[in-house]
Amino acid sequence: MNKLEDLLDNFWNTHKNNAGVAYVYTHKLSIAWILCVLFAVMLGFIYQGKAAMFRGIAESSETIISLPSPTEIVKIYVVPGQEVKPGDTIVVINRPDLTLRVAELTRELDALEGRSNLSSAEIDQKVAEVKANLESRRLTLLAEIRNLETEYESNKAISAKLKSLSNSKSKADGNDAMAMRIKSLKNELAVATRSANEQIALLRGSNKLQKSSGKTEAANIRKELAELRKQQKELTQIAKENWVVGDVNVRDGEKVSSFAPIVTLAHKSPTLIRGYINEQIYENTNLGEAVKVTSLTGKGKAVIGEVVGLSSRIVPFPTRMWKMPEIPVYGREVTIKIPEENMFLLGEMVTITETSKRNLEKQQQKAKK
Repeated sequence: MNKLEDLLDNFWNTHKNNAGVAYVYTHKLSIAWILCVLFAVMLGFIYQGKAAMFRGIAESSETIISLPSPTEIVKIYVVPGQEVKPGDTIVVINRPDLTLRVAELTRELDALEGRSNLSSAEIDQKVAEVKANLESRRLTLLAEIRNLETEYESNKAISAKLKSLSNSKSKADGNDAMAMRIKSLKNELAVATRSANEQIALLRGSNKLQKSSGKTEAANIRKELAELRKQQKELTQIAKENWVVGDVNVRDGEKVSSFAPIVTLAHKSPTLIRGYINEQIYENTNLGEAVKVTSLTGKGKAVIGEVVGLSSRIVPFPTRMWKMPEIPVYGREVTIKIPEENMFLLGEMVTITETSKRNLEKQQQKAKK
């Protein structure tokens, strides 16, 4: 400090005749304050809205095995703390209501298909009966018509040979009555044919309608059966990832109510960071932004994470993050996704700092090498 004062005094003695230097030297304290204020304002603009560092807790995403209906536990194959791999059986469950419903729908489908086949056969039989009756009636009328036409032609031939006018007139009247009878029989045959065809059309139409409605009902039953059988397959819960068993809340043979947690699974390493930014610090962290996560002690390899969630309200911090046990702390919650390959412990407190995408790319390239 003495050397700095000597240096300033030498500078003053050398340039004391300079008016500007003399003014600055005379008002050096005021100028120093002004420079400090300007520097603080500049820092405020540069770091406005940024939370350079905040803390969080390492957590793991959990999977809870539960079903939306009452169930019965057949067999539990895991214990708390056990590691499971893809393909390992976790629990076998029984749903009596599901088994009963599948049996009911199967019987209903068989009955529906049987009724549909029976109805079709009955309608075909009725159509055959209508055709047979029509054919019998047609043959009878045609035979009668042919007989009358033969008799009519014979009468006409006899009438032509008669020379008496009176007898000729009498035969003509008889022929006219016979012609009307023939015409009436032909009209009756046409009406019978038309009536039979209409009846056949109605029977076949009802057959198609029954088949269509039956197919629709059968399709709905098959769709429900497929969904129920899918649910039956899910009664044997198989691990799809590497998990660590958290809680096992049931025993073999126990009955469980709807949506009751049966087994809780979690990743072995943390996959999420639940960060908390103090409400007194305005921050503009955005979704998709890269952040660096390090252990609270500063030891170990840092992990690059991505902001995947931002709460829209102020929430209380976990008690362990309070500076004083009696004074709660509030802030905004930030959810950060981190790679599964990390050195953090579940529940460990970590420090979160912002980083750029360029730094993120560099970190990823180094990790690949």
